Amino acid sequence: MSHTPPVFPAGTLIPPPHELSLGEKVVRALLVLAALGLVASAGWLLRFLLLPVVLALLLTYVLGPLADRLENRGLSRSRAVSLCFGLILGGVALLGYAIFPTIESWLMETPREGEQSAFELQLEQRISGWQASLTRSYPKVAWSSLFEKLTEFLQHQRKSLVEGLPAMVLDLASRAGSVALGLIIAFFVLLDGSVMKKAVVALMPNRHFENALLMLHRVDRQISSYLIGTALENLLVMVLVAVPLVALGMPNAILFAVLFGLANVIPFVGPFIGASAALLFSLLDPSAPSIMSLVIVYVVVHFIDAMLINPWVMGKSLDMHPLTVIVGIAVGGTLGGVMGMLAIIPLIAVFKAIATTVAEGARNAAAA
Repeated sequence: MSHTPPVFPAGTLIPPPHELSLGEKVVRALLVLAALGLVASAGWLLRFLLLPVVLALLLTYVLGPLADRLENRGLSRSRAVSLCFGLILGGVALLGYAIFPTIESWLMETPREGEQSAFELQLEQRISGWQASLTRSYPKVAWSSLFEKLTEFLQHQRKSLVEGLPAMVLDLASRAGSVALGLIIAFFVLLDGSVMKKAVVALMPNRHFENALLMLHRVDRQISSYLIGTALENLLVMVLVAVPLVALGMPNAILFAVLFGLANVIPFVGPFIGASAALLFSLLDPSAPSIMSLVIVYVVVHFIDAMLINPWVMGKSLDMHPLTVIVGIAVGGTLGGVMGMLAIIPLIAVFKAIATTVAEGARNAAAA
């Protein structure tokens, strides 16, 4: 039985496009909506995996380069990954050991009914001194009502902090399972990550194989460079704050240095949030240094970070113009608040890596 070849319109080499009927378009749209609904439902059911997955990705990108270097120096992959996790867990344990006495003393500081703590006595003394000084200089101003409101506000903030510490500890304990799952995921991704990447790239058509591999490599490098640069910057900031705080005799100096370093991750407003904790504590603790000395420390450290550390670290990590960073942070903050400010720079870095790879692939295809 002979097969007659298809007949196309004269002068054409391909068949004319097939126009879908209204019923076919409706069915296709319903299938797309059903697929999107299934994906959204699966995401909602698996939302408890968000924290472990995000933590795993962060650890993978931060520890990956170190594990690769250790492997290149002769260690097996499993030993290299285990050593990286040992360093991270050891550092966290050491930091917790240094901070725990501070938190414990704060929990024990809550006075019994009818008693005043040392914090409250110090607050009354300082505010009384300020009020007396200002009243002598400007007697017509009603300083008593203003300082009364200030006292109530500061006492309320300290009470909220002390009473909220147990709830904070319980909340962290409730998330221990998610953190453990994130560590397990990160461990196995670091262990077999190269195999997973090869399996993903192998699904690409042969003509796009090299570009897909190059794009994946560049995206990994950009994200890893950003996270490592951010971690290095804030570690340096912690050290720069801790040294003068210890030299000034600031109680709980390590804790306040850690808080400042963690808050410094947030662009623009982070340093003010981190510094406010120590400044508030200086108001309440009689053994704390003066507020002016703490302000000088934080201003100098922030200036060193903004003028020297951040441009040097981020310039080497992302190769991105400072104006791009400033505009990106402004747009991210407008669209997504604090989370948008944190996410916008790695997103720009990823987009830059993808755009560069696509542009190079198009140029190579045109040249061929």
